[in-house]
Amino acid sequence: MGSSLSDIAPRVVEQVPVKIQSSRTVEEGLVNQNWADDIQGGLSLVGLYEFFQLWDYIAEVMLSQEEDIHVWKLDASGQYSTKSAYRAFYNGSTTFAPWRRLWKSWAPPKCKIFLWLAIRNRCWTTDRLARRGLPHPEHCPLCDQEEETVQHLLTSCVLAREFWSCIFSKLNLQEKVPTVHEESFVSWWRRAIKRVPKERKEGLNTVIILGAWVLWKHRNDCVFNSATPRIRTLLKNFDDEHHLWCMAGAGGLRRLALGLVSEPN
Repeated sequence: MGSSLSDIAPRVVEQVPVKIQSSRTVEEGLVNQNWADDIQGGLSLVGLYEFFQLWDYIAEVMLSQEEDIHVWKLDASGQYSTKSAYRAFYNGSTTFAPWRRLWKSWAPPKCKIFLWLAIRNRCWTTDRLARRGLPHPEHCPLCDQEEETVQHLLTSCVLAREFWSCIFSKLNLQEKVPTVHEESFVSWWRRAIKRVPKERKEGLNTVIILGAWVLWKHRNDCVFNSATPRIRTLLKNFDDEHHLWCMAGAGGLRRLALGLVSEPN
């Protein structure tokens, strides 16, 4: 039936003493319709309706001599596992495609949270401020050429592309630099680590998170402190953060042997 007796006939169950409910087995109840004799007390019209409905259900029940087994419906194998139970908590939730690249990489939690928000377009850049009628700059504060979105800021902005070019050239990965036509940071990130040797992939993911964080901080410095956007400042900030992250335990970053990024002439 897929339902308990309390769900099918609650008023009938109420008239069965608790002691009998806790001790009676299904087999005992089915023999000679003993379950009907367990009902003590009068039934209302609704209770009588439930009684006859229950009678029809029970008439179709056939017991076998095989031992009962428990079947876990949330897994194809029918076996319970903590993994399937944990997954059930998130039924209906939205997926986050780059979760492994982000959450499994070495980076401070605040940087991961920022990038999670950026990928989901939840950062307070010009486009988002404009949609809510809030004061906002007319153009990207780093390039002053296009409308600012967080995707533009991290990939297709002129200054951002020059910044990534300086970093990736040190890694001999110049072909991974984002182009002016990049539509989203996450799609560029996915392509950037494609076909990268496994031993370098962890460090490269950390480099990309670090670079995005440095770009965002420099953008905020320009917006809130009237700083001038400069590639030299970006690279120096990257070098400083790179050194601190390596000291803090970013093993993949150290193994890349990135070294200090030279300032362009």
